[in-house]
Amino acid sequence: MSAYTNPETYIDTQSAQYLQNLQSTIAGSFAKVAQSYASRQEELKKEKEENQKILRANDMKAQEYSFSLYTDLAKAGEGDKSVDWAKTFDPLIKESVALRSGLLNGTLPDNQRAIKRLAQIQSSVDGVTGSLANLSAAGSTYKEALDKGVSAQGGLSSWNDPKITLAMDVLTQRLPGNKEPFFKDNDPSKLMWRVTDNSGGLLYEFDASQLDKISKGQGLIKTIPNQIEAFDTLKTTNNNIFETTQTKVGGKEVAMPNGKINTLFLKPDQKEVVVAQSEGKKVTKLIQEVDFDLIRKEAKDGNLGVTLASQANGMLANQSSAIDFYNDIISDDRGAYKGTGFNFDPRRPLTPADQQKFVEDYKEYFIKTQIAKTQDVIKPGEDAFTTTYETPKPTKTKGVSATGTQKNQADFNREIATKVKNGGVIKGKGGLYLDVKNGVGTVYKIDSSGLKIPIESEGDTLEDMISQIGGTGRTK
Repeated sequence: MSAYTNPETYIDTQSAQYLQNLQSTIAGSFAKVAQSYASRQEELKKEKEENQKILRANDMKAQEYSFSLYTDLAKAGEGDKSVDWAKTFDPLIKESVALRSGLLNGTLPDNQRAIKRLAQIQSSVDGVTGSLANLSAAGSTYKEALDKGVSAQGGLSSWNDPKITLAMDVLTQRLPGNKEPFFKDNDPSKLMWRVTDNSGGLLYEFDASQLDKISKGQGLIKTIPNQIEAFDTLKTTNNNIFETTQTKVGGKEVAMPNGKINTLFLKPDQKEVVVAQSEGKKVTKLIQEVDFDLIRKEAKDGNLGVTLASQANGMLANQSSAIDFYNDIISDDRGAYKGTGFNFDPRRPLTPADQQKFVEDYKEYFIKTQIAKTQDVIKPGEDAFTTTYETPKPTKTKGVSATGTQKNQADFNREIATKVKNGGVIKGKGGLYLDVKNGVGTVYKIDSSGLKIPIESEGDTLEDMISQIGGTGRTK
């Protein structure tokens, strides 16, 4: 049996060789750690630099996006330099830059919400063009109505709100004030216009829908329907009453009313009327009166009544417009048609009885405004006017009184003396007149249209003028 042997191996921890080996091992380990640290720092530096490049690039992209929005805004708003678009859009564009950067850098908690908001902002900038178009169209419609006048066909209704028309005057730069775009409820899709007077007082706030309706002659600005063209059309469809003439419109032959009534609707008697009269000359013409009893019978039972009722009921489809037409045109007593003196309440709908009244009064308005009371009698190849010349009767006296009665010279001179003293008009020879006021005279003639034509005096004194018209002797 062999002797027992200790299994533990002897390890030398004291010799120089061991220490040298240990130092080498530690040094190697430190070298590896240092190399690994330096390598990691290099990697981090490169990553940082790469991130900086990406971030700067993303920031540049966001700024370019901001620039593109401002550019689009400038293009859209270049038609109106009076609007401070930056004041309205700066907050939105700054928000869009932040959202754009966040999307590019991946730092936003909700990308979908950011994308939706960016789309709203972009759409709001694009919408400036449409808003300005609405504004321009509304302004043009308003100005056209103003040009036609208040209470005129195609013009402004008397029932417009003065505060709204004042706001439109500012919007169209007819009056001083300011217009400022803004977003209702901070919603980029709700661009509105705030209109203030010169002192900053609010006049009205318009939205896109309201401006669009105004541009079409509807909504806040009330315009009166223009029935002139409709009346002409009605006349061509009632050519049993109204005469028409063929004329070219757009290269096509069409029938147009010529202003005359068919002879069947004229009274048979012809009358001679004096158109103009002067010394030795008289202009006359023959006329026939329109038989309005026959016209009204047609308006009640005939085709004229059917077509007039059709037009009137067509207007009643828009009761607001029909009321405006009635109150300002049919009921207006300032024009040739004296109207009814009655107004419908524009704040309530028309009852069936109201609508029937509208139709009947519409018919009467047409008859009184579209048909003249008389019509000239014109024979083929002849003019309507006849001129006759009268030869003055011979007179032994030189003077003629102001009333045209022949007088002897003594009587004429006495008349002159009286008119010179008190003032007045003296009718003398050759169609001459002498107007004396405060001792100063003027000699004139009267032409065929009744106008006074000054005549150069034959002398400077009143006596010279008296002599010129046929007077003699002293006047005092």
